[in-house]
Amino acid sequence: MADFHQRGPITTLHRLTANAHAEAASSLSDPDVGNRVALLLPCLITEFNGPALPEMVNQISSLEWLGRVIVGIDGANKSSFTNAQQLLASLPQKTTVMWNDSAAMEAFDHGVGVAPKPGKGSNLWRCIGAVAAFGDIDTIVVHDADISTYESSFVARLAHPIVDERLGFDFVKGFYPRFDRHGLNGRVTRLLVGPLLESLASSTPTNQDISYLQSFRYPLAGEFATRLSTATSLAIPEHWGVDISLLMAARASKCRIAQTDLTDNYDHKHRSLSLDHPESGLHRMARDIISTTLSLSGVTVVDAPEFDRKASETIAAHRANAISNSLPFDDAQEESAVALFCKLIREEPSLLPSDLPAWDQLEKQFPDCLGELKSAVESQSTAPGSREISP
Repeated sequence: MADFHQRGPITTLHRLTANAHAEAASSLSDPDVGNRVALLLPCLITEFNGPALPEMVNQISSLEWLGRVIVGIDGANKSSFTNAQQLLASLPQKTTVMWNDSAAMEAFDHGVGVAPKPGKGSNLWRCIGAVAAFGDIDTIVVHDADISTYESSFVARLAHPIVDERLGFDFVKGFYPRFDRHGLNGRVTRLLVGPLLESLASSTPTNQDISYLQSFRYPLAGEFATRLSTATSLAIPEHWGVDISLLMAARASKCRIAQTDLTDNYDHKHRSLSLDHPESGLHRMARDIISTTLSLSGVTVVDAPEFDRKASETIAAHRANAISNSLPFDDAQEESAVALFCKLIREEPSLLPSDLPAWDQLEKQFPDCLGELKSAVESQSTAPGSREISP
């Protein structure tokens, strides 16, 4: 059930009425508006083997007003890239499929002096560059590509607050609850980010960056929208703190920020804790998120006992929430995750890699970079039946 609660310096857009999604979609039905919106899907080639992405493609096909779809693919070889293009050929929109591991893309990187590491950040960075190169888009919407509960309404719900002049926002973050028949999901958000921000707020009560981050109901959501002019002004991180980094960068740009209620239930691929593998799974993700939050908020030390207390209280609160909704709750799994997070907040923050440069900045150094990126994309093979790989 929706509410009308507002907290902190951002605006929260609730779904208070049954026609909220219809209102959002109607604002994009004008071709002069909807056709200037692009959907960006950074993904791994392995997503094409699962059930989520094909259903997402089916849903996106219904968005006749949508101007462009940009799919950036990591980890593909020539054969798997061709197969991916065949699936995406069913999309009616102008569809660009980017092979991030191709020789053409490697040559582009070398030419502009960057060496992106495979991952969501670098993939998103390329997608933003591709949209900018086409020159016919004003607003971008970004989704994760593994959403098992996907609804096509997500696109309009995220874009509407930007394209509707009555609202006039520049950056919009999605939020939602995450659960399934097995119980509550979203462990990093529930059991790490929440207690971490609460403990930092207690120890640094005047820190406006922490207050700002606490305003978001799901700060790690991969779904957001922004004006292209904002996106090209932002440096893009290459680590698991990318979602926190983008929120902080949006705030630093002085743009108008909102969060919007997307759905009653959201779920996607789950990652393991990887307790014995610090460089993988939620273990690596949690470390990067802690380091990013501390670095960007100017905090050097976490009050570990306070975090422990907040985390313990959080488990109790989520247990009560699960019981009251007749959902299973695994105390051992929750406590195992919290034990890992309590350990990680006591470690020295990780040294994070440098961000990829904002496209606006890269253009100043390499005035032809967008044209060269477009050429690299166009040189990639196109599968039989694919509608389009370039404008």
